[in-house]
Amino acid sequence: MISVENTKKVFKETLEKSENPTQVILSGGKEQLARIGKNTVYQNMLNKEYTLKVQVADGKKVGNASSNRFYGEDVEKAIHNATFISKHQAEDPDWEGFLDENNEVIDDKFYCEETIDSCFEEKLNELSEIFEDAKSKNVEIAGAFSHGDSISAIANQNGMFRYHINTDCSFTFSIMTPNGGTGWSEYHSHKLSDISPSELYKISLQKALLSENPKTIDAGEYTVILEPPAVQSLLFFLGYAGFGGLSVQEKRSFFTDKIGDKVFGSNINIKDDFSFDQSFGSSFDYDGIKKSSIDLVENGIFNGPVLDRVTARKMGKTDTGHALPYPSRSGPLPLNLCLLGGDSSVDEMVKSTKKGILVTRFFYDNLIDPGQLTLTGMTRDGTFLIEDGKLVSGINNMRYNESLPRIFNSIVALSKECWSLRGFGRLSVPAIKVEGFSFS
Repeated sequence: MISVENTKKVFKETLEKSENPTQVILSGGKEQLARIGKNTVYQNMLNKEYTLKVQVADGKKVGNASSNRFYGEDVEKAIHNATFISKHQAEDPDWEGFLDENNEVIDDKFYCEETIDSCFEEKLNELSEIFEDAKSKNVEIAGAFSHGDSISAIANQNGMFRYHINTDCSFTFSIMTPNGGTGWSEYHSHKLSDISPSELYKISLQKALLSENPKTIDAGEYTVILEPPAVQSLLFFLGYAGFGGLSVQEKRSFFTDKIGDKVFGSNINIKDDFSFDQSFGSSFDYDGIKKSSIDLVENGIFNGPVLDRVTARKMGKTDTGHALPYPSRSGPLPLNLCLLGGDSSVDEMVKSTKKGILVTRFFYDNLIDPGQLTLTGMTRDGTFLIEDGKLVSGINNMRYNESLPRIFNSIVALSKECWSLRGFGRLSVPAIKVEGFSFS
């Protein structure tokens, strides 16, 4: 990882070379990745890459250029290109200028030295026994295992300096059986010690074997239990198409003109919070402004979207610190969404269901109508029929067509446990039980 001292050195040398108002953003990191297929690790790679983005302002005209080499002629070329571009841009009437603050923020709360220092091979060695067991059961494993770290740092000529680093690791298992069964499991964390390949293997194997020789059931409305990877798909689109300040301001969002209205069930609470262990992220945005923890939906009531300086000014609100790198056509977006959990569990949800469906995850999800938050997608890697409180068989994958407001008004239970999953940023999601979920 690039240290605070070296980051400051790169920034100082870059900013001193520019004659115009300038901001620099350093991002990137390193990742060790193992890809799994046909019960073996077939690729093991290490990737390390950093990018320096230079933003130069000429009045209200801004140019951007970048380089993955940080010294001498390469930096000078990036500054020259950004300056040249700025002079040929149209003026941006909404340009707020670079943040005029002379202070620094060092944010390393979610950097785990043990994750980086851990021997990658120790985790891979666990796989040898798993592969042998998979071969004995005539099933095939695919998946990926990675760990690494990342940096996001910002500085400008006004003396503002921001530095965020975090570690990140993940393990995904997909299992296929000769009789059409598939199973999936995954786990994400900033701590490598949180991940147990053996436990993930057991989960995905159980799903794969139970889903063999799947049945076909009729389309219609069902009581549905969605495990966290399936809920992740819903929350991703809720944040991307619904909770951004620009879409609300431009009346493209379902939540436009609904601030203070009850939009979801009373058991629904959604935050954007970078400080949660599951939704961890940077404590500042790409303008360098401190992020606020936002109660987007509280007991079903919409409190307002996330904002940056531009949308906050236009809406007469306070900036929440959610700017994306300039220029952003999407405006500010929530990068650390948390759907707060309840008091149930997946096992309890299944036991309380007379007839329904359990969904492991969705795939090929897409927005049909952004303004109404209507989605379509497919189930995948473990879809099961529930009868009298038990999983009785696998069923063939089904397409869903649903609106997110209808789903979030029909949730009757949420699990206590929340998973850390990747989306547009990082998400904290529980499992949920929904009444009247529609499959087509």
